[in-house]
Amino acid sequence: MYSIDAGLYWMLPGPRGFVHKISTRISKARVLVVNLPKATVPGTRDGIVRGLRDAHIKDPILLIIRSGTDIANDVGVHFGGQRMTAAQLAAYQAPAETAVVLQAEDDKAQTMCEQYTEEFMAATGYSHGNVHLVASIHDKGHQGDSEIGNVQLITFDGGLNTDEMDAYVALRMADRTGPGTTRLLRSIVSEFASFDAQFAERLLHLDDSQILAIRDHLSVLLGEDPDRWRTLAWLSGTTSIVTQTPHVLHDFYLSEYGTVRQKSDAKERIARRYWRACLKVISPWLEERRREVIKHFYPQLRQIAANDPNGGIPVPVGKDKYRYVDPQDVELNNIAGLYGDHKIITTSEDERKALKICWSTKPVRDDIAHLRAPSTANLVQLISEMDALVLL
Repeated sequence: MYSIDAGLYWMLPGPRGFVHKISTRISKARVLVVNLPKATVPGTRDGIVRGLRDAHIKDPILLIIRSGTDIANDVGVHFGGQRMTAAQLAAYQAPAETAVVLQAEDDKAQTMCEQYTEEFMAATGYSHGNVHLVASIHDKGHQGDSEIGNVQLITFDGGLNTDEMDAYVALRMADRTGPGTTRLLRSIVSEFASFDAQFAERLLHLDDSQILAIRDHLSVLLGEDPDRWRTLAWLSGTTSIVTQTPHVLHDFYLSEYGTVRQKSDAKERIARRYWRACLKVISPWLEERRREVIKHFYPQLRQIAANDPNGGIPVPVGKDKYRYVDPQDVELNNIAGLYGDHKIITTSEDERKALKICWSTKPVRDDIAHLRAPSTANLVQLISEMDALVLL
């Protein structure tokens, strides 16, 4: 498992907001329950402790509970040395407001922590101590936050929304652009990582060619932990509360082993990720360079416009229909069409390079315009040809 950049991750709004929830809600809760998936984001426990300290609980007590642990005994060590039941802890008046954080290390310990927490919750109805209890649960049925009496429930799975993932990947790949003068690698990583920062780190460790051909590499990534991705389950991290879209590796599993309908839907979602990456990067990249390509044909275009009674370049808009545009507004696709109609010619090496770019642009732009994911080969060819002629 690849670790996240914790310093960067915990600065993002969602993770930072989780810490803020801890700090604001502990003040009005004797019991704070944090609902987490089985696989938590690194630093989650530290985030809880940080939230408690932000609430001026200076020295929260973090207890690691294992299957053989006597929780009452471990708690008592911090409060005078005597064994302390949940009911006794609920009534205890410490010199300063404090909190006990229970962290279970296995399933049996989790059951013990939940039992201790339930007993503490019951005792708060008639006890008025100043010790807070913080415990975690793993419950797929609670996908939000709630408040019941003296109990606050916060759900956190570590998922990043689209803007947060874009920011995370952009900073992690700040010194790694490409291919060529594009930032397509970053966009692909961001789209395919979706909500999962740890998976983003895994993708960052692929080489450029593997990221570009990520759709062909998903089988290798799936094979690194195949059992996890078979089921759509919040507890195992194949889905998140920040999005309705499943993890891409669950989608890839369905595309290989699902029903006919599941295969079709999953393949479409995977393709849509690649399409979005190209839409965000390749479309503006092409537009930024369009005039630098078209300028090689300006003399011929101006002559066509001068000879046309409508004073413009005829651009097809349907069968036997045209609109007339200024030479500077001609699209790359239009150049290919004008060449095919023998209205322009190539007489120089730059013109031949520019025409080749126009031909290479068409399949890529057509795919993007029709919500399809362009082929990797077409993208590489277009970017290579464009950078050979235009370097902004």
